[in-house]
Amino acid sequence: MHRFRGAVVIGALAAVVSVVAAGAALAATGGNSDNAHACQQGGHENLFEAETGRRFKNAGDCASHGAQGGVTSSLQVTTDLYPCTPPIPFTSCWGSVSGSGLRPGADVVLQITDPPVQRQVIGVADATGSVSQKLDLDCRDVFGAFVFSVTSEGALIESATASTPC
Repeated sequence: MHRFRGAVVIGALAAVVSVVAAGAALAATGGNSDNAHACQQGGHENLFEAETGRRFKNAGDCASHGAQGGVTSSLQVTTDLYPCTPPIPFTSCWGSVSGSGLRPGADVVLQITDPPVQRQVIGVADATGSVSQKLDLDCRDVFGAFVFSVTSEGALIESATASTPC
């Protein structure tokens, strides 16, 4: 009976040690938790495969890419309204752009599709590959605005088109 009990205790200890070791190994690699969270609740809509510039089809596609060691980039235009800063004479300005996983020093280009097509460099990705800034555009003159840039891996990406709220 003591041998049986000793074997059970040794078996239980071996199981605990293997679970702890597996947990430590997963923690050391970082797992996929951060990437999976970024992909959830619509987050995948502004994320791209940095290697190819491809948009993710859904949150599962996005999380799977990260689980396989893939790199993601983000780029989006948000349609916020805020008071314009001088010298712009209008009362409301429109839009912000944000992105990450971009090539440091890459231009971030705004394109307005109507009326007439306009393109302008509105920012440069910082040393960490991020950009975040207000666009300072009169919301009455902005139709079909989007931004594009280059990922950390050299692929061209383009945000979803944002419409103006005014």
